[in-house]
Amino acid sequence: MYDLWVNYPAVPAQQAAVAEALRGLAADPEALPAGFGPPPGDPRVRTALAPMLGVNPGHALALTCGGQSALSVALLAALGAANPARQRIAVEAFTFPQARNFMRLEGIPTVGLPMDSEGLQPEALERLLAFPDPPGVLYLMPVLHNPLGLTYSAARLERIAAIARCHGLWVVEDEAYAFLAAPEQRPPTLASLIPERTLVMWSLSKMLSLSLRLGALSHPPALAGAVADQIRMRGLTANPVIAAAAAVLAADGRGVQVMAEKRAEGERRRALARDILGAHRFAADPGASWHIWMHRPADEAEAAFLARAREAGVSIAPAVHFHHADREAPLFRLSLGGEADPARLEAGLKILAKVLGE
Repeated sequence: MYDLWVNYPAVPAQQAAVAEALRGLAADPEALPAGFGPPPGDPRVRTALAPMLGVNPGHALALTCGGQSALSVALLAALGAANPARQRIAVEAFTFPQARNFMRLEGIPTVGLPMDSEGLQPEALERLLAFPDPPGVLYLMPVLHNPLGLTYSAARLERIAAIARCHGLWVVEDEAYAFLAAPEQRPPTLASLIPERTLVMWSLSKMLSLSLRLGALSHPPALAGAVADQIRMRGLTANPVIAAAAAVLAADGRGVQVMAEKRAEGERRRALARDILGAHRFAADPGASWHIWMHRPADEAEAAFLARAREAGVSIAPAVHFHHADREAPLFRLSLGGEADPARLEAGLKILAKVLGE
């Protein structure tokens, strides 16, 4: 089976960099952490990681044991800061499945917002906030959205920021894949536009290596107590050795180098997908992402299409997996990171081309 479902960007250099960082820590008893430290992590480690992450000046940084845990803490802290009468979270129509699943597990009501080629529609957000029971939090992924791959324009983000400020809306900004966008080409963060109302999450596991199971979130200083409480009570403290290794990679520049290599490899993989499948099958511009939102035959049921793909030997992620209300659509997410070997990726894409052509 060719894995075109898993969405993890990996390059060979990342493991060598991680191994060297861990060896350096193991060889230096003074550098090797001897305890957990405070719930948000060692202040020295957070200081080292903040520039690589692009933490907004004035925001506090906290570390967790993974990207999804960072996201869960951000969502709960934002909801706790929201008006008690506004305990719903607004999400994009297509959204990160594990965020949606977490909110369901916690019993948090959600409401989906329609999207266009630039992301969620500001007019829909304004209408929603005019209702008698508006949401108190907005969760969105503005840069290299999962699963669509799109990136919001600066103008769109400025309008969303103005709406959030006007209506007292808290925002959770998901930067899980934003590191794949060239820094000079990405729009401003919502955290830079409304720092007092925005929390941001990152997955250092995606940025660096799955061997470093580490997440991070930045937040207004006023939420430091709430963030620390969530990390402490839910057992989400970052492993101090893993965090220290990530800090080494951030400080010596190897982290930035690994991310640059991931951007270059992603470009090669997108070109391969474009050559084999044809850009006319792309439902959205993938930008710099390692995943592509694709059209599938509209006259075929989703289950039948997925079964046909599996029978041919490829696994792909259906649209229903991402829709906030579990609705089917003649779309699917193609992931370019499930197969580390480019030759296997090419073989899988050629099989998928036949499936789509039948």
